[in-house]
Amino acid sequence: MTAIVGPSGSGKTTITKLIARFYDPESGTVSIGGVPVPQLGTGVVEAAVAPVFQDVYLFDDTILANVWVGNPDLGRADVVAAAGRARVDEIAERLPGGWDALVGEGGSNLSGGERQRVSIARALLKDAPIVLLDEATAALDIGNEIAIGEALDAIRADRTVIVVAHRLQTIMTADRIIMLDGRGGIQESGTHAQLLAADGAYARYWRERVDAAGWQLAQHD
Repeated sequence: MTAIVGPSGSGKTTITKLIARFYDPESGTVSIGGVPVPQLGTGVVEAAVAPVFQDVYLFDDTILANVWVGNPDLGRADVVAAAGRARVDEIAERLPGGWDALVGEGGSNLSGGERQRVSIARALLKDAPIVLLDEATAALDIGNEIAIGEALDAIRADRTVIVVAHRLQTIMTADRIIMLDGRGGIQESGTHAQLLAADGAYARYWRERVDAAGWQLAQHD
């Protein structure tokens, strides 16, 4: 698992969209297995990559059907199992109709975190070797943040995962961390321990995040 961190606007999400071939780079090369993605072709790239981005779109259909699009060839039991690993079963339990509850146009009946859980379930069902994930936990409640963290643990077991990481736990446990600068380049790269020991930009970033996580609101006398 590679975690991409850096300031806003540094290109974190752009990197994941280039890997998914939403567009091709103006310079440089994006390769999968050593082969540039244009040579692989769109179909091969689509089969190899499962994107889970912030702007999750769900169809105006049931919860189950929205997970099922990840792999329409599998049976209901496989769909329910993948959804359970992404904690979508908790969403189904709270909605009238359960797995057959309608999510609304664009997933309007679900919160942003719940929509992302459905998207992670799709990725699990698709079983692609590469998963691209933008955690986007800044706007999540604690329940969804924990659920998405556990779903990420389920995803990374036997896949290549590239995550735009916001959770401290995700960043700390990544196999490799890429720290972007504000100019579209890589400032540092290594493991959490290596980058802390270097005491550079990543170490400062990490200390700021830890301090921010420890903030508390105190009652004014």
